[in-house]
Amino acid sequence: MQYQRTLGPFQGMAMTITTFIGTGLMILPAISVSQAGSFAFYAWLITALVIIPIAFVFALLGSKFPSASGASHYIGRVLGAKAERAVGWLFLSIMLVGPAVAIKVAAAYLAIVFELPADQVFNLSLITLIGMLLFSVAGLKNSANFQTAVVICLIGTVIALLYFSFTQDQPFESSIISLPMQYSDIETTLLAAGTIFWCFIGIEVMAHMGAEFKNPSRDFPIALLGGISIVVTLYLATVLMIIQYNVYGDDVTNSQSLALLVGVLLGDEARRYFALGAYLIAFSNVGVYILGFSRMVQAMAAQRALPHYFATLSKYGTPLRAVGFVGVISLMSLLFAEYADTPMSWFIEMTNGAFLLIYLLTCITAIKSLNSSLRWLSVLATVSCIVMATFMGKSLLFACISFAIALLWEYMKSQKHHIAHDEIHVQ
Repeated sequence: MQYQRTLGPFQGMAMTITTFIGTGLMILPAISVSQAGSFAFYAWLITALVIIPIAFVFALLGSKFPSASGASHYIGRVLGAKAERAVGWLFLSIMLVGPAVAIKVAAAYLAIVFELPADQVFNLSLITLIGMLLFSVAGLKNSANFQTAVVICLIGTVIALLYFSFTQDQPFESSIISLPMQYSDIETTLLAAGTIFWCFIGIEVMAHMGAEFKNPSRDFPIALLGGISIVVTLYLATVLMIIQYNVYGDDVTNSQSLALLVGVLLGDEARRYFALGAYLIAFSNVGVYILGFSRMVQAMAAQRALPHYFATLSKYGTPLRAVGFVGVISLMSLLFAEYADTPMSWFIEMTNGAFLLIYLLTCITAIKSLNSSLRWLSVLATVSCIVMATFMGKSLLFACISFAIALLWEYMKSQKHHIAHDEIHVQ
C-alpha cells in the first residue's frame, strides 16, 4: 500500500484540529472546571504535554506499517494474534460506556431548543437514540467537507464568544486561573487531567497521517505540534469563559455549557439557534459512531467471533441486526446512567481507560517495532501513558478487566481448536 504524499504543514494542521475538535468542546471544558475549578487551566496543559509523544509514536508507526487496523495491528505484530484480537474486543467494549455520553449531550442541547426542563433530558435521550439508529440503518456517512464545516463553525463560535466576552463590562478576573500548590490541589488537577484525556481520543488517526506528507521530517512535526497547540488554545479559551460566567455545575448544565455561554453573551435567541446547531452536529457524529460500532460487530460476527446472526447485511449493505445490537447496548447504558444516577464523567473515565490501555500497549510494542534511533520516543510515549494511567487510577479497571476477559476468551478458543485438531489427527 502506497500513500500519496500530498500533505503540507497547513493541511496536516487542519487534519489534526479536525481530529480533536467535536462534541468534546461542548462538554469537556465544563466538566474539567466542575472537577478542578480554577486549576482546570493547568490540567489542560498537563494533558496536552502528555499526549504529544503518544501522537508522534502513532504517526511513526503509521508511516512504517500502514494498516487499516491501526493499533490492533501494531500490537499484534509484537504480541501475537491473540493480543490483536483481544484489542479488537477491547475496542468493542467501549460501546458499553462511550455512546451514552454523546447521546446525553445531544439530548441536553435539544432540551434547550424546546425549552424543556432538565428532567426531560432522559426522554429526549431515548428519542435521540432511536433517531440515531434510523440514521445508521440508512447507512449515511458524513463527508469530509461536512466534518470540516463543523470544526470551522465550532472554532468560529469560540472566537466570537471570546471577542464578545472582551467587550463586556465585566473583565476577566485573575482568580479564574490558580496554580495548584498544595498536595490536594495537585491531586484534583491530575484527576481532571484524566478526564480531559477524552478530548484526545482518536489520536490513533495520527497513524494514517505520517506517510502522507511531502516532506515528513519537516512538515509533520509542524502540523502535529501546531494543530495540538491550536486545539488546546481553543479549549483553554472555553475553560476561562466558562469559569468567568459560571456556566458549569451538574451534568445537564455541563452538557449545555456552550449554549448557556452563548446565551449569556449573545442572548436567548442566539442560545436556541446554537443549541439546534450543536444538536445536529452531535446527532450526525454519534450516528456515524454507532454505525462504526455496528460495522465492527458485523465484521466480528462474519469471523465467528460473535454469533453469525449479526453478520447479515441488508440489500443496501447495512448491518441491520448489528445496528439493533448496538442500539440495545446503548439503551442499557442510558438506563444505567439514569436509574443508577451515574454521572457522565464516570462514562468518560471508563472510555478513557479503554483507549489509554490500547495506547499504552501500542507504545510498548513500538519500542520493538521502531528503529533504535526512535526508541527513546517510544519509551517517552510509554512513560507518558503510565503517567496518564496514574491520573486515571481506578478508571482503568474497566479496561483491564475487559482486556483480561478478552485474552482469556482467545486463549480458551485456541486451546479448544488445538484439542479438536489433535483428536482428528490421532484418528
